[in-house]
Amino acid sequence: MSRYQLLPLPLLLALSFEVQAATLLLCPGAPLASSGAVTEDYTTPLGARMRAIVTEAPGKPEPGCHAMPLNVAASGVTALHFLPPDTTPGDLILLQGEEQNKEFTVTGHTLDSERPAPAPATPGLATERPDDAADVRARAPRATWAWSPNAWRERAGAMLDWAATERMGELFINVPVRDGRVAEPDALAAFVREAARRGIAITAFEDGPDLILPTGREDAIGRMRAYVAYNAQAGDKARLRGVQFDVQPQLLADDKLPQAARDGHYLELVAALRQAAGKMRLEFVAPAAWSGEPALLRGLARHADALTVRNYRTDPGEIRRNAAPFLDWGVKHGKQVRIALEAGPAGIGVERRYRRTGPGAKGDLLLFEIGGQKVLMLLKVPAAQEEAQGYLLGGRRDIAGSATTFHFDKPALMRLLPQLERTFGAWKSFGGLVVHELR
Repeated sequence: MSRYQLLPLPLLLALSFEVQAATLLLCPGAPLASSGAVTEDYTTPLGARMRAIVTEAPGKPEPGCHAMPLNVAASGVTALHFLPPDTTPGDLILLQGEEQNKEFTVTGHTLDSERPAPAPATPGLATERPDDAADVRARAPRATWAWSPNAWRERAGAMLDWAATERMGELFINVPVRDGRVAEPDALAAFVREAARRGIAITAFEDGPDLILPTGREDAIGRMRAYVAYNAQAGDKARLRGVQFDVQPQLLADDKLPQAARDGHYLELVAALRQAAGKMRLEFVAPAAWSGEPALLRGLARHADALTVRNYRTDPGEIRRNAAPFLDWGVKHGKQVRIALEAGPAGIGVERRYRRTGPGAKGDLLLFEIGGQKVLMLLKVPAAQEEAQGYLLGGRRDIAGSATTFHFDKPALMRLLPQLERTFGAWKSFGGLVVHELR
């Protein structure tokens, strides 16, 4: 009998191939990552850009990078997500996002330590006694979008009747532009005059993430110039109040523009539109998540006259907490801020609930602190890491409908609006509530 033993094939294969563990890198700026790497970008409260990278080919990290060896392969990491450096995660982390083809995309988070009683974000900015809701509406009227240009071109009377009944003080409308000019200036002028007679202001709006691409930017600037030219020749009662741009650069596909380049392109568009607008009022729409994007807010403060915050939640406490940082921003920079709520049907979102594990226990969500930043790592299979705190998935729930839109209970929305107007009226920056798809 031979003194050499054949090893079982699985063990032989395991000895033949070394398991390739990954490395977590945290680097300033947005360095390139190897193929197959998982990345996530973040702007610190001081405006510095950071990129987290999970890669199996770290090479020689660039200057300023922090590196941490991992116990998992890059293929076992599904997502990275930053937490603000000053947060203190407790026993519970809620991740909001979307599930598609068994993949979970993280869009936001809530920590159990972030649930204080509603209060202004900065002491002293909201110390005035709020006016009555009707008085607030007089200086900060309600508004809504009218997406189809046919709504004002063919059914102007019905639209204005509805807006007056719902006490809307402003409408955002889609204005056709052709060959660098407003397509139907006489019809637009007649509509704006009739709206003004009823005490309703009219603002043109533009939307779409492609506006930050070079060809889209040129088109957006051309349309802005067309509105300026229209106002220059229109009579006092026929002028647009301004133009609103809802760009949403975060929705642009990676194959059109890498994520790391989107913010820069967006701010270049904002600056170019300001130059084209001249003295015409220029407003932008921002998601509530931009409260954690100081670089974007600084850029908007330089060029925007007003901001509409897409605050699509239904819990009054969440609405107030999400709105306060922007209202404070408006006071600080002398800008008007509107708060937008959702009343239309919304796609199904998901909220996952993760609970803290014991020391050394595995988790499918790992919390790292690296380079002074807190980074969450979502795994396909639970694992333990000495340098990380583990959290295990404890449940999930759909957050469409009751959590994000009033579509299924519009009477509740109408009852809430005066309460919010009284609360937000304490800020001089408050420009009114906007309701999406109320009609």
